[in-house]
Order: sequence, then structure tokens, then C-alpha cells
Amino acid sequence: MGDIKFKEPRFVIPEATRDKTLIDVVMFVAGTTDPINTEGLKHQANTKYWQGSPANFWADIKELKLQYLNLHIEGNFFSWSGDNNTEERNAAADRLLDLLGRVYTGFKRKEVHLHLIGHSHGGNVINQFTNLIETDKRFPALWKVKSITYLSTPFFRKKHQLNHAKLHKSCQLINVRNQYDLTQQLIADFSLVNLEVFLQGFHLDNFEKGLNIFKTVDTSAFKHLLNVWINDDTEGPFLWRETAKALQAINVLTNEFIKYIKAINVVKVNLDKEREQFVSLLNKFLHWSYETHGTFVRNSSNRAGGYGRKEFLQDIKLASAIGVFNELFAIKTGVKDSYILNLLARIFAVNTGLTDSIELNSWTPKDQAKGLSIIPIDITDKDPYHSRGKKGLCDGFIKGAVGALQQNNLEELLMRLISQFIKPVHMTILYYVLDAAEVFVTGDLDDEVTKLRKSISVYSTLVKQFHVELVTKADEKDFELKVRPGGVPYLATVAHSLSHTKFWPGVESGLRGAFSSGKNPGYKKK
Repeated sequence: MGDIKFKEPRFVIPEATRDKTLIDVVMFVAGTTDPINTEGLKHQANTKYWQGSPANFWADIKELKLQYLNLHIEGNFFSWSGDNNTEERNAAADRLLDLLGRVYTGFKRKEVHLHLIGHSHGGNVINQFTNLIETDKRFPALWKVKSITYLSTPFFRKKHQLNHAKLHKSCQLINVRNQYDLTQQLIADFSLVNLEVFLQGFHLDNFEKGLNIFKTVDTSAFKHLLNVWINDDTEGPFLWRETAKALQAINVLTNEFIKYIKAINVVKVNLDKEREQFVSLLNKFLHWSYETHGTFVRNSSNRAGGYGRKEFLQDIKLASAIGVFNELFAIKTGVKDSYILNLLARIFAVNTGLTDSIELNSWTPKDQAKGLSIIPIDITDKDPYHSRGKKGLCDGFIKGAVGALQQNNLEELLMRLISQFIKPVHMTILYYVLDAAEVFVTGDLDDEVTKLRKSISVYSTLVKQFHVELVTKADEKDFELKVRPGGVPYLATVAHSLSHTKFWPGVESGLRGAFSSGKNPGYKKK
């Protein structure tokens, strides 16, 4: 039979003092629905998180409470920041242990089986929690984790690993995934520094003045630029006045943006050089908008020399504005020599940028299970986007983006993502507009337009290479950008959130099989 090795238990409650009532406790851990930390909202992981749809998770699982003898479902929902940030997840694990001890202080000498349900990085908070309770004396000796339900959790290969020390020997892992989920498969690979420092100074109210000026611009005035001849008494002054308004709006918005960028107190990242370069370009653009606004205001009536396309180009001084764009969008052959893509890549670089780590994740806990049973639940066909018949295209898009990340080519990854917001035909039109404009312009403006046309030609090639028709024409008309089925925002948020909007049948059967307190013989279904 071989040698049998016995381990001395760390701490055993004397048999006489034990309460033999077996208790099941269900706890929910919300996750990251804002994967790039843009909203800056804190502790939104409350009941709304699980009750956000008509067929919501919370209402359905509450129905189970009366069906079991001693089933407790935590109603004072555990909350944490939800940030896509390693430190925040570690802190959340400690917060979870503290909450369990305070809420169930009367159960400390009872046998308790925990059933933890985590969405997104909430699953990694749970994993971190299992590491914490291995040695933390706050965790009662008779408590065990009996089941973990992972909803769209991106599983790291190094950090937040599942610790088996306090898992029940029959612990059940339930794993729900959606193959359209871009966050689980890609975006969650980036663990960002806390972006709150970038968000606290951003106030939309400061930009509303410029936006409101834009709303007053009568865009019909610009149609006169297509005329062979512009009337000096009506059409010309009208065009100049509306252009002055647009330039004022641009000036106000640019000025506010510069103030915001300069006010950011970057503590944990080293982006001072990048910020100075970017602000320098913005200041050039600010100066251009200020100067040309004054020119158009002065010439909005009785302009010396009259009004026409040639005069419009003289007053707007496009060479200066396009010069800024040429610096910002400078590119020679591909993603690696693009100024803007290089800038963005440096911003999201590990350690020196906004990312504290990049780790290729897995959609399954298989590597961490170490023999534990896993119930896989695929809800891909339950995603409304599935009916569009774009599964193959979407798989190819995500595979290409993940491939770029595997090669540590952040510039290509960014270009692949950006290309989903731009149609190749629009790039082609822009190229030919600039090509035609060269016929009408001379001097410095001609030089700048030529440079811009060449850069647009390279970007056009990249967009054609990376753009995927993920969104149907009907959805482009019927949905806003952030919820348009197949769009990057949809794949990153809506598809990612689907798993926690409903108590899926596979999850219910898995939990029922994991509950230990026994069924209530007196329960009668209404």
C-alpha cells in the first residue's frame, strides 16, 4: 500500500464545541465593466450590478433560498472599486474576508460552505481571496469554499492564482464564457495603473462652452465653397461668420484640453516627455485657431478683395493647421514609424506608461483547477450579436489582435482596434480630396497637403488591411456607437457583461449540486 503520510492540522475546534449545523453562504463579487477605467466610478458593485436586466441574476437566485434548509445569500453586496488594477484586486480580497467575518460573525464555530460568484476580474478577486485565507486567522477553521462561479473571468497565468488550501475536497468550478467577449480575451491582459489621477481633473462642463458654440454653427454655409462664384453681399459674409464660430469653438476646446493635460499629476508613470511633446503640438494648433478666428471675424463684412474659395484659403491659413496634423500623424511605411501610434504605445507601455503588467490570459481555469471538476458553460449563442452571422469574422479580428499582443507589437494592436472605427472607403475619399486639393493650392499649403496625402495613403493601406466588417449596415443605423452590435465598445462591454445579466441554467444546476445544507422538504413552488 505504500507509506501513508499524515499532516497535523493547523487548528482544530474541539468536537464538543462545534455546531454541526451545515450552512451554505452565497457571495457575489462584481467585476470590471469599465475595463480601461474611464468612468472613475467607485464601489458601483451593488445590487444594480446584478439587477441590471429584466431576467436578472439576483432575482432568480433568491428563489433558491427557501428551497434549502440553511442557504444564505448575501444581500449587503460586497463592493470594491472594480478598477482594472492589480493593487485594487488585492485590496478587494482583503475587503471580502473582512466583510464575511463581520456579516457572519455568528457562524464562526459552524461548518460553512462558501459559494463565491465573480464576474470578470471579480473572479480574480475570489482567487486572491483563496490565497489570503490560507494563513489569515480571520478565516474560521471550519469554513471551506465549496464552489466558485466564474463569469467571463480572464485567468492570469502568474498572479491571482487559485489556492486550494481552503477549498472543499468536492469544490466545484463553474466557468461561463462568451466568445464575443473582447475584454476577457484581450483587454484584460492589460493591468493598468489607477487612472483616477487622469480622470479627476476631467470635467465635461469645462468643454460644454466649446461644444455649445459648435451647435450654433450653421453648416449649410460651407456648401458655398462648392460654388463657382460666392456672392459678396450675402453668401460670403455668411460663410465667414459661421467659420469664425467654428474656429472659436475649436479654440475653446483646445485650450481646455491643454489645461487638462497640463494639470494631470502623474505620480506613478513617467510620461512627462510625451506630455510636453503633445502639449507643444496642441499649442501650435491653439495659436492657429486664435489667429484665424480673429481674421474671419474682421473679414465677416466688407472684406477687402471680396469673397471666394481662394480668399477663404488665404484667411484660414490651412498650412499652419495641416502642419500640426502632419506632425501628429507622421508615418512613412507602417505602424512602427507612426508618431501617434508610437506615442500611444509609450502611454500604454509596461512600467513607464499606464500599464503595470501585460499578461496573456486564458478564458478557462483549467491550468489552476489541478483536478477539480469544471462545468463549462458557453453562452456565445445567447449573445444577440450571434444572430448577425459574423462569428467567423469576429474570431479572426480577435485572433489578429491577440497575435499582435503576443508579438509585443502594441502599435499594430492599436491600429487594429482603431481601424474598426474607420471605413476604408472614407480613407480613400479623404485621399482623393487631398489629391484634388493640390490642384487649387500653392506654396506652403501645397507642401503640407502633399505631406498629409502621403501619410493618409499609408494609413489607408493599414485600415484596409485591418478593418473587419463586424457591424451590419442595419445596426449602424439603429444603434449608437457604444452599443452597436459588433463594434469594439460592444464587444468590450456588452458582450463582456452578458454573463452576469442572467442566472444561466448551467450555473443553477452547478450550484444546486454544490449546496450542502440539504433541500427543504416543506418547500412548495408557487
